[in-house]
Amino acid sequence: MTRSALPSRRFRSAQWLIGVTLLVLVSMVVAEALGMFDLAGRVEADAQEGARAAAMFAASELATSEAPRFLATLREDGWSVGVFRDAIVLRRSGEIGPASPVFWPWASREHWEASGRPVAGPLPLGAHQVVIAYQPLSDGRVIRVLRRLPVATAITRWRLTGALLGLVVATGGGLLAWLLITRALAPYRELLAEAARVSAGPGDVAEDRYLVQTFRATVQRLESSEAALRRRADELAVLTDVLSRGSTAGVAILGAHGRITACNAVATSLLGTSLAPGSSLPDVVPPGQGRFSLGAATLESRRLPLLGPAGEHLGEVLFLTDRSGIDALERALAEREQMAQLGELAAGMAHELRNALTTIRGYLRLLADAGPEKRALHLGAIEEESTALGGLLDRFLRFAQPHDLQMSRIDVLTLVSEAVTRVATAYPEAKIELDGTPAPALADPVALASVAENLLRNGVEAARQRVHVTVSTTSGGEITIAVEDDGPGVAPEIRDRLFRPFASTKPSGGLGLALARRLTRLHGGEVTLEAGATGGARFVVRLPAGSP
Repeated sequence: MTRSALPSRRFRSAQWLIGVTLLVLVSMVVAEALGMFDLAGRVEADAQEGARAAAMFAASELATSEAPRFLATLREDGWSVGVFRDAIVLRRSGEIGPASPVFWPWASREHWEASGRPVAGPLPLGAHQVVIAYQPLSDGRVIRVLRRLPVATAITRWRLTGALLGLVVATGGGLLAWLLITRALAPYRELLAEAARVSAGPGDVAEDRYLVQTFRATVQRLESSEAALRRRADELAVLTDVLSRGSTAGVAILGAHGRITACNAVATSLLGTSLAPGSSLPDVVPPGQGRFSLGAATLESRRLPLLGPAGEHLGEVLFLTDRSGIDALERALAEREQMAQLGELAAGMAHELRNALTTIRGYLRLLADAGPEKRALHLGAIEEESTALGGLLDRFLRFAQPHDLQMSRIDVLTLVSEAVTRVATAYPEAKIELDGTPAPALADPVALASVAENLLRNGVEAARQRVHVTVSTTSGGEITIAVEDDGPGVAPEIRDRLFRPFASTKPSGGLGLALARRLTRLHGGEVTLEAGATGGARFVVRLPAGSP
């Protein structure tokens, strides 16, 4: 059980009460014992004075004729008288004690006189306590007067025993009271510990008041929780009714242990089996979410958790959807989209081929009537157009063919620098600036070089004076290649379709940007268009960095 770490003021009060009670009891026992001792002392003192007076009186009466009557009177009053000479008893009246030594309990008269000639007693004599007084006579005789002390005997016998017994009773009673109160207060301290666990400490509030307040607050919280659970149960009942009856999808409500609590007819129809409350789902339904096959149909399952007010798991809702028709429709839409892209690509390719063939056909017609100089010029134009047409076909093939990346460790800055050199050779009038830091990465050098070269060619063809290239690495390890020109920028009407094949009107044929994006995405990156600082176009390649 939990024990209270708080100091219990009630327990301390009980401790003080027990301590004070124990002190009072001990004080009473001590006072009673002292009274008994004082009483015994007074009795002894009176007996000693009486014995001394009786000895002196007996000494004065023994010489008279009234001595027998006097001794009889003393005997009736409880006194005993003995007359000794040396160690011989000359006369006795009653029990006078041992004959020798005469001055018992002293060894001799000298010892008795050396002690100040006191009265002896109380002394044990048989079963009684006695006091003894001596009176020497002038003729060498000694009178011993002895008297029993029955009260002193009882007091002497029981005063120590009574005192010890009183102390034992008082101490034992106090300890017993201590144990009883400790046991009685143990539940109280445990309640105090539980109250302190669920709320703040009592502070300056009385502990019993604090316990009542804590109990009342706990009851109120329980009532609120019960009301919230009741509302939650009502909401779940409504949810179950709405989902199981009004939904066009298959719905099954599962409890916390995964067993069915309710389901609609659609779920039974889709799974082809009865889903009785309390039963488990068929094995064909996967434990998570996703699609699964059931005969010729393709079904999709989705699960939503049911949580209580405190976030506890109450179960889940299983949604079942027949994806057979939707999958067929998606395949048809995908095929239609592919055909549309193919048609767009074919239209762009046909347009470029038609332009080139029209130019070649025009020069061929001019050859018939041309002179030698004109013929040479026309043939050169035909050859230039044929070369451009061949380059277009090469770019188209590179774009259309599948790519398997051959990854290796490269330095992106070095690769871009080599691409800048090749483009600068092809466009000697272009001014290309390169800045950056080494950027180790894991990439396909041929594919990434094609990306950089296509972006550089696009920038050179659009630039008025210069193209600025930057290679950098972000704090997250992402590698960035930025190609910015100072040209007029990208027209708004082609911005949305800029990366589609043949969307550009540049001499490169409109496949460079589409090929650059495709190769970049194969690396897990992306190519985006941003506004340049001088109003031109800024193309940014972002690549995830490999391990250096």
